[in-house]
Amino acid sequence: MIYLSVEDLKLLQQMKPIVEKDIDYITDQFYQTVLGVDKLQTIILEHSSIERLKKTLREHIIEMFEGTINEEYIAKRLTIAKIHKRVGLEPKWYLSAFQNLQNVFITVIYNETGKDNERLKVVQTVTKLLNLEQQLVLEAYEKENIREKEEQYLLVKNELKQKIAEFSGELIDLSIDTNAAVEQLVASSNEVNDTFRRTAASALESQGMATEGHGHLDSLTGQINLIYESTHAMERSVNELSSSSKQIQKIVAAVQDIADQTKILSLNATIEAARAGEHGKGFSVVEGEVSRLAEDTKNTVVRIGELTEQSGSLTRQVVEEIRKVQELTQSGRLQSIETSQLFSDIVKSMQVSTQEIVTVEEEIKVLIQTIEGIGSSTAQTAASAEYFKKATDNL
Repeated sequence: MIYLSVEDLKLLQQMKPIVEKDIDYITDQFYQTVLGVDKLQTIILEHSSIERLKKTLREHIIEMFEGTINEEYIAKRLTIAKIHKRVGLEPKWYLSAFQNLQNVFITVIYNETGKDNERLKVVQTVTKLLNLEQQLVLEAYEKENIREKEEQYLLVKNELKQKIAEFSGELIDLSIDTNAAVEQLVASSNEVNDTFRRTAASALESQGMATEGHGHLDSLTGQINLIYESTHAMERSVNELSSSSKQIQKIVAAVQDIADQTKILSLNATIEAARAGEHGKGFSVVEGEVSRLAEDTKNTVVRIGELTEQSGSLTRQVVEEIRKVQELTQSGRLQSIETSQLFSDIVKSMQVSTQEIVTVEEEIKVLIQTIEGIGSSTAQTAASAEYFKKATDNL
């Protein structure tokens, strides 16, 4: 494309003696310009020396004017390009240096050539040669950059694949562990839910039993009230009985007085019968019967009095026991009222607790559904991680 021909190569051979004669001038001018750039000077001093590079440049320039371009020639230029790339020489510095080298060549050609048409021909040929040199080096630069990028890409790719594989593996393991934990949590939540259902059922049953107990307690309170009222009635009856016993005792006392008086009369009758003699015998018989009747009446009245006294004593004991029963009944009545109130509070509390248990049961159902949703998402994550890992392996 640059039309570098065999005639150009022959012309280069013809220029070789002139170049060899001015080679020191050419190299000195070249490095004078290069060393004027601090960065280029730093690169040179870090990897080589000025004299060594001048010697290498002399050989390189003279070889350019040998007029021979073959595989060896190209291989050397590619090697130079790799060295430049390795030491960090950027293409812009390389192109600038070659531009300066081209300026030096034109100056030498102008000074060593007499005719303008010859100068033009030589300048064109040298320009073609330098252009070829630049093409070879820049192409090598580009290939080296591509190779480095590919190596970097492969390095990053492999590292990324490794990291992704490790991450995917860890994600799979984590997803499996998470899924297992979620399944265990779901099972535990179901057990808790079953326990809550049983607790709710027990609470409802206990609430029913408490309500039933409250009813029985109300019935018992009613019965205690009836007993309490009955003891009052019994107390009144016993009091009336006691009053009757007292009246009987009074009657007994009166009868006893009558018996005593009858006995006195009987004794008087006996005295009078004795005085009457034979005429008082019939009266004596009557007196004996009256005396016996008085004695029997007295004995009977004494027995009735003893029984009445015993009945009164028993009545007093009954009254005392009835009072004790009244006290116990009153205490039981109060305790029954307090227990009834306590049962009412228990029933209300159990109603609230039962409602709370039912509410918690519903919340646990929602929680189980949420956990199952998490488990499903975790399983999908594990599947995605497995797919991601396989896709990474195929990169």
